[in-house]
Amino acid sequence: MSFMGKVGFAVAGLGLAAGSVLGAGPADAAGDQWAAYGFSDLQHGTWAAVNADSEEAAIAWVLEQCGGGPDCTILNSWANGCGAIVHSNEGWITAASGRDRGEAVRNAVDKLAKDAPMAQLANFGSSDLSGTTVVDVMCTQNAS
Repeated sequence: MSFMGKVGFAVAGLGLAAGSVLGAGPADAAGDQWAAYGFSDLQHGTWAAVNADSEEAAIAWVLEQCGGGPDCTILNSWANGCGAIVHSNEGWITAASGRDRGEAVRNAVDKLAKDAPMAQLANFGSSDLSGTTVVDVMCTQNAS
């Protein structure tokens, strides 16, 4: 299985698990809802948590699912919005957040472009030429 296949599988499976574990119940309009993405190069996987009560809870859940290994890192955490993971053909992977799905993807591509300049083409409608792939996008229940 290719690297992107493994990453996509991990995001799909674990993102759904995170949503069902941390996302149960109605949104609390008075409180923040937190989410986080994590990554392990050794395991070729990403993990996600969404709709946690705190940033610490979202990060802890991601690190627990990753196994807490030395290369389990948090790519991004955010409150009350959306996050996106993007990957380049050169092997770079990053995540960023925004108030909605579109802004999260744009911010992630901009962040990726710092290490993989061709990624910037994805924000201008040339994702095939840029070698950039959106791996996952997820939003808290109270995202705009």
